[in-house]
Amino acid sequence: MTSVHSPGPSMQVYSTEVTSFSLPYAFLFIFGTAGNVAVLTYVFFVTRSLRSSVTALGNTFVYMVVLSGVDLLVTMSIPFHLSVMVLENWIFGQLACKIYFLLELSNKICSSFILTALAFDRYMAICHPEMKRVHQMRQTAAIVTGMICISTILIAPVVFSAYVKEFHSDDIFTRILEKKPKAETITYPIVKQMCVDGLSITMKFWFLCAMVVVAFLLPCTLLTYFYVRIILRLRRQIRTMLQSRIPIKRITIYTLVVTLFYLACQIPYWLPQIYLIFAKIFRLSLSRDFIKITYVAHMLPFLAAAFNWIFYAQLNSQFKKGLILVTERMHRKMTRTGTKRVADTMDELCIEMMSRSEEAPNCVCPNCEHPLSIKVQKISTSVNGNNASHV
Repeated sequence: MTSVHSPGPSMQVYSTEVTSFSLPYAFLFIFGTAGNVAVLTYVFFVTRSLRSSVTALGNTFVYMVVLSGVDLLVTMSIPFHLSVMVLENWIFGQLACKIYFLLELSNKICSSFILTALAFDRYMAICHPEMKRVHQMRQTAAIVTGMICISTILIAPVVFSAYVKEFHSDDIFTRILEKKPKAETITYPIVKQMCVDGLSITMKFWFLCAMVVVAFLLPCTLLTYFYVRIILRLRRQIRTMLQSRIPIKRITIYTLVVTLFYLACQIPYWLPQIYLIFAKIFRLSLSRDFIKITYVAHMLPFLAAAFNWIFYAQLNSQFKKGLILVTERMHRKMTRTGTKRVADTMDELCIEMMSRSEEAPNCVCPNCEHPLSIKVQKISTSVNGNNASHV
């Protein structure tokens, strides 16, 4: 009989830091997935109900759909990231490694591009309303397609070079086999697998520099510029009008919240990345505190993906407009159906009463519950030589 007395060290790393990070990641995965799926389900329901009238919702509707789709893909990568944190081992294989980098990097690049394009669209609508061509569905589809293509080109080198690499640990796994007449001890070296990008040190350095510029500095600068110009334009416009129906306070607060939320999620994540660039140039060492900060900062882009649907979909007026249009159409449809059903019911009741005898079924008085009887009198008249019965 063979038994294992010493199971050896588990792959799990029971660390307080890792455990404290796992719960927020789990919450972001559940909340972000549920929210983005709800938005996409609502979009499917609206487009299916309105059909040709969906163009009345405006081009912002397209940005909302693409943003929710990208954020959903980002939140789907959280289980991969969380398992690596807890197990310190990659258990999903080579193909899943490439998919993981595709999903995670899409948040760093594609989401930032879509949010910047949405800010540009609002900027053109308020500051340059004469240029209506930018807001056409065809132009919006072209902008979104271009953003996705650029993001795919930037992500492609990492996705294609990603692979699962084996790391040999100094720990060993010991098994004691009970055999007669003497027990035997067998030791195995522990080999861990990790999903790595596969880029060389030089290539990784330049890729990180390009990501900082394209996915962080440029979108943050443009998004801040667009929303500041929108607020200034609205305030300047409201001063020139004696009475204005523009909710300037609500728009200002909403714009500031959206901008600050984006910056609060992006800046803390990218600052450690910039530090890594300087650490590479000047050969600086990385402390344990810096690694903890990196763990916290890496959570913020997932936070943005989990909460974007609230700021850009739930609070969006065009989404509410779509809900109103669908509700009105369903109400009209139910009204027509209800009217038809009432008419059919009355016809069936008349036919049933005409076909019965003169003594109708007993009824009960609603006040005293005394039994009542309804007399049905048939009058036969001749209409064009035919007999007709009237109640």
